[in-house]
Parts: sequence; structure tokens; C-alpha cells
Amino acid sequence: MQYGLDVGTYKRVNNRKSKKNIKLKDATVNLIICCGLAFMLSRVILSVTHGMGIAPFGIAYLLGVISNKKSKEMIGAMLGVGIGYLSIYKSLDNINVYIIASVMVFLYGYIKNKIGSKYKEGFAFCIIFLVFGVYGAVIQAQPLGVNLTFSLIKVVTIIPVYYILKYAMNCMEELRTNYLFSTEELISISILICLLVAGIGNVAILGVSIRSIVALSIVILIAYVSGTGLGAAVGVTMGFLIGITTNDIIALISLYSVCGLIVGIFKDTGRILSSIAYVVVYFIVTMYSDTFAMTSAMEAIWAGIILLILPKNIINFAVKEVNSDKKAEIISDTHLQGIKSEFIGRLDGLKDVLGSLSTSIDDLAENDKLLWKNKSTALVESLADRVCFNCELKGKCWDKNLHKTFSSFEELISSCEKKKLKLPKELDRYCLKKSNLLISSQELINNYTVNEALKNRLGEGRKLIANHINNMALTMGDIVRDFNKDITVCTDIDRILRKALNKNSMEYTDVFSYIDRKGRLKIKVTLNNCEGANYCVKKILPIINGIVKMPVSLGGDGCRINPDTDECSVIIEETPKYHVASYVATNPKYGEKYTGDSFTFGKSEDGTYLSIVSDGMGSGPEAGIESKVAVDLVEKFITTGFSDTTAINTVNSIMGMKFSEDEKFTTLDLNIIDLYSGEADFIKVGGVASFIKRGEEIRVIKSESLPFGILDSVDVNSVKKKLKHGDIVITLSDGVIDVDKNNQGSHLWLEEYLRFADTNPESLSRDILEKAKILSGGKVTDDMTVLVSKIYSVY
Repeated sequence: MQYGLDVGTYKRVNNRKSKKNIKLKDATVNLIICCGLAFMLSRVILSVTHGMGIAPFGIAYLLGVISNKKSKEMIGAMLGVGIGYLSIYKSLDNINVYIIASVMVFLYGYIKNKIGSKYKEGFAFCIIFLVFGVYGAVIQAQPLGVNLTFSLIKVVTIIPVYYILKYAMNCMEELRTNYLFSTEELISISILICLLVAGIGNVAILGVSIRSIVALSIVILIAYVSGTGLGAAVGVTMGFLIGITTNDIIALISLYSVCGLIVGIFKDTGRILSSIAYVVVYFIVTMYSDTFAMTSAMEAIWAGIILLILPKNIINFAVKEVNSDKKAEIISDTHLQGIKSEFIGRLDGLKDVLGSLSTSIDDLAENDKLLWKNKSTALVESLADRVCFNCELKGKCWDKNLHKTFSSFEELISSCEKKKLKLPKELDRYCLKKSNLLISSQELINNYTVNEALKNRLGEGRKLIANHINNMALTMGDIVRDFNKDITVCTDIDRILRKALNKNSMEYTDVFSYIDRKGRLKIKVTLNNCEGANYCVKKILPIINGIVKMPVSLGGDGCRINPDTDECSVIIEETPKYHVASYVATNPKYGEKYTGDSFTFGKSEDGTYLSIVSDGMGSGPEAGIESKVAVDLVEKFITTGFSDTTAINTVNSIMGMKFSEDEKFTTLDLNIIDLYSGEADFIKVGGVASFIKRGEEIRVIKSESLPFGILDSVDVNSVKKKLKHGDIVITLSDGVIDVDKNNQGSHLWLEEYLRFADTNPESLSRDILEKAKILSGGKVTDDMTVLVSKIYSVY
């Protein structure tokens, strides 16, 4: 357990105190729990014959605690056992011998624990046998044979109970640890719980047995959260353990097991119907067994009420711990989340590496600015090395008049840089190599200028690369956030579907149901290859459609066959409410064979419909390559499941990484239509206006954003519209808009034309293109693309 996580490091001393206090509280709680368990278990009496019984459970539990070698829990167990045995002194003869045996076993275990010696269970059993034998011989004055027989019976009874309780105690430690219990472990825990219930004894309020209410409540609760198997098993166990304390084993086993069975059968209907079914069956069983009484009826009713009013968090806790299917689902989800977190951590690491790389490259570019102060000194030294190396006056100029000579050389170099070559007065007066000095300074400056130009270009290249790598790092962060979105696995639907398919004798390999990122149900069914017989459509689809109570259809590309296993897998999803039909008409620029525009449209797997038009700046194949890259990348990112923002920013970074002198840019018109709700996002990156035609009403959608590759990051602005049945969306390239010579750049002509135009999308796309050609004088001056999409309501 992690304590004190909200305490700052500067409170280290207080944090230690807090931890110590919490540990003390935990030890106290464990001591109280141990004492309470020992008290309840020691009160359970096995009725051998009328007026004669044994109580082995308290000593057995004490032995189990001693074997764990925890001194404080041993003390609590010993205290609870002693009090428990004293509380039943009226119900069990010779209770003193159990207390003495418990004390002797406790002392043996405590001493062994203190001295660090190995605790031996066999020796503890011998101590118990010896105590019972001596007590029977001395106190009860029993004959030797009778004494040994009864002592042996009591010890033999303690041994299996000890191992059962020890096993159950070890299993109890695995609670809240996502440990998947086996059936045997669950039964052992159930036995422990049943023994605790049996330890309540004959406590009653107004004749209503508290033990019976608690026993029935536990049986039906476990049956409700786990099902018929464990419910009936717990019912049998509870009936047996309570029956041996009341000499009514058969009746109680029958009653409790049937109650557990019935609640397990009705558990999927909810708590109310499960409780009603249980109460009805309880009345029927008790009436036919001649044991019906008003008090027993009240006990059954109160148990049902307890199941109804139990807090939901208690029910959920019991489901997570007892229901193996639910727990396996939780464990699988935990493992999946762990793998997912590991992958996300690595992606985050890659993002950090890219960010550090960008910073490092940018620092290298910035470092060039820091060298300017040293460059002037280097130029002066280089010029002096060339001219003054073997001069007779070198000592006089550079030793005696260093400052003046250095300043004069700086002045000479500065005049040379300004294209006004002039020898300073100081050098003109004393220098013996004036001509050589002027020629060398000019050569030096020319070489320096060329080198600096190259360095500047390299520096600009580094800055550009650093900027784009940083954009890639930011995009990687968007990708991580997109990937981190949850997908919910629907195991309950899987179980129901499997039952339905089995009931209808449908052959299948696997069923996997989940809720995708957009909150829509998807079911993946894997079955044997039907060799094109449409087995999934004809037989399986109607069954699923009847169960999920919503229209479903085949998703994606229909059946997908795995060539390795020869199995067919199909995705069945909620049927989209809308269908979209799209048509495109294109025409290249006059004199060009290829258009510079690119487009795509179609349905994606997440239930959205994409339509994209990209206009490459210019015309011809070069512009076409630019626009096709933008379209392909955006489509691939979005259909893969990434957000439109991530897709556009990534494409912008890639489109911006150009090093040619003749830069080309690309526009983008992206329309994303949700086929379930009709919501549409219109996203423009430098694109011209788009139009929505609804009858005679024309809506214009436009944006002032810049094309790809101009800015470091794109300011993505989306316009959201709600589309209806019959709406038509028209997306164009600028070659269609800019054809009206009288109103250059105006789209009023298209608005007027669309108002009464044909509503058939195929005809409309061709008609708009022809109208644009007419307005341009029959000569296409730029690439033209018209993409028309019409929305139809399916249901």
C-alpha cells in the first residue's frame, strides 16, 4: 500500500510518523478481525449425539494462525478462542479442556516463534491429544479405552478442519489482488464463511433467527454474483454446517441449495426478480417439507430484502472477487491496459527524443550567432599572417603599437566589406606593403563572403529541419492522445450471443464484442470458411439483429478470409442511419494532359464518410503529385483512427519539408460526415468555398486559412453542419470558382445556378463543370474538379 503520496518531500519527518500511525492502525484492525474470527469459529458445536458435542473449530483456527508466525495475530486469536469457548459453556460440557488445549498450543507456538525454532504441526496435535487424554483421565475419571478413543476422535476431527481453515485463510489474503480463484479455493472460502455464520448461534429477535437470516442472505448473494454452480455449492455447505449444529442436516441442505440454485438461474434478470423467485421457491419447499412457520417465512423475506438494499459497491466487490468470468475480464483488461501504457510510454519517449533532437539542431543553428564576435578577430589575424609575416616593421607595428595596428586592420576590413576599399591613415603612413595589404584584404573578404553564404544556407537548413522535427514531435503527442482513447470490451454481450448461436446450432469459432471510440457497438464473429455461401448474412446476422434490438449490418469489406487458418471473420456493426452517394467530374487545364487536382471519397470503418478535394498549386503532373500526397496521407490517417487535427498537422509538416527553389503548395477540402447522426465537419486548408444544397436553399461554407506548407502549424477551423435526407454537398477546386471574368473570385453565379439545378449527384457534377467551361469562354484556364455528394436516410 502506498501511503503519504500527497505529502511533500520537505515534510519527510511528518511523513514517517504518518506511516507509523497507519501501520499501527492496520495492526489493530487485523488483531480485532483475528479475534472476531476466532470468537465466531470457536462457538460452532458439532452435535455428535443428543446432549453430546465437540467444538474443534476454535482450536483449528488457532493452529492456522500460529502457523503464520505472527505474534500479534496469535494473541488476538487466543483471546477470541478463549472468549468464544466461555460463551458456550452452557451448551457444551467440559469446555475447560478446549480452553486448556488452546492455551497449551498457543504457548508452544509463541515460544517457538520467539526463539526462532521450527514450528511442527504434528507436535501440536500431540499436545492436544495429551491434554484431552489427561483431562479425561484425571478430571472425568474415564476408563482408559474410552478416554483414548474420545481423545483420538476429537484430535482427528481437528486435523482436517485445521487444513481446510488454513487453506481458506491463505485464499482470503488474495482478496483485492486480482487473483483468479479456482473452484476449490472458492469452496474453502465459502466453508469459512459458513462456519462464521454457524457461530452466531441461536440468537433470535421476536423468534426470528439471526443466523438463518444471515445464512440465507449469504447464500443468495453468492448465487446472485456467481451463478448456479457456486450458489448451489454454498447452499449445500451452509445447510450442512448449520445442520450439524441443529441436527437438521437434510432439510437445511435441501432448502439452502435450492435457494442458491434458483437465485443463480434468475441472476441475469436483476435483484428484484431474483429475490421474488427465491422467496416463492422457499415457501414451496418449506410447505411441502412440513416445516413451514411464520418465523421461517420472515427469515426468508428479510434475506430477500437484504439482497435488494445492499449497496451497489458491495455487490460490485462481490462480483469482482467471486465471479470468475468477470474477474478474468478485469484481469485481461488490466493486462491490456498495462501493455497499452507500456506502448504509450514508448511513444512518449519517442516524442521526447524528437523534441530534444529539434532543440539540439536549433541550438547548433543559434550557435553560429555566438561566433560573430570571434570572426572579426580571426579575419584580422588571417590578414596579418598573410601580409605581415616577414615584414621588417612587424615588431614595431604589432609589438609596440598593437592596439593601433589592430584597429587599423579592422577599419580596412570594414571598408572592404562595404565595397569602399580605403587604407586607414595609420597604415598609409607606416605600412611597407600597402599594395599587398589591399589585394590580400580584398581576397580575404571575397572568400569570407562566399563561406558565410554557404554557412547561412546550412544554418537555415538546420533551422528548417529543427522546426519540422519539432512539428513531428507535436504530432506524435496527438497520436499518443488518439491511441489512448478507450475501447470497451462487452463480455456480457459475448455471453448472450454465444448462447443464442449455440441454441440455433450455428457453427462459429469466436465472438468478440466491443464499443469503439465513438461509442458504437461492433461484433466480430469468426467462423469456418463458407466458400462464398454468405453464411454470415443469411443465418448469423438475423440472430444478432434480434438480440441487440437495433438494426445491424456487415461492416467494412464484409467477410475476410485468413489464408493461414481458412477462417472467415466478419465485423457486424450498428447500421448507419445515412448513406452517401458521390460523383466527380474533372477537367485538366487547357494544354495539359494531367490534372493537378486530386480527390477521394468513401466510407471509413468508424462509421464516417470522407470526401477530399486537393488542389495542387499550378497544374500538370508536378502539382498532381503534391495534391495526391496530401489526399492519400489525410485519408490514411483518418481511416486508421486518428483525429483530423493530427492528420492535417502531420501532412503540413511533411509538405513543408521542401528544399527546392520552386516551392509548391497544396490546398485541402476535407468533409467528414457522421453516418449515424448526420453531423458533418467541413475542414478547409486554403480551399475555396463549398456549398450545401437543401431544396432551393444554398448554404455557403468558406474559410480564410492558408494552404499546406506555408506556416509551421495549420490553424484548423472546422464548420459543423447538421445534414438531412436529400441534402447535396458540393466541393470544388478554385478552377471552377474563378471562371466568371466579370466577377473574378465571386461564387454568386454558382449559388444562383445551384438553386434550381438537378438533384441527381452524377448529373449535377457534370452540369457544374459544363457551366464553368461556358463562363470561361470555352477554354479551361485552370484544373477543374467538382465533387458532389448526396445524403440519403436509410431508416
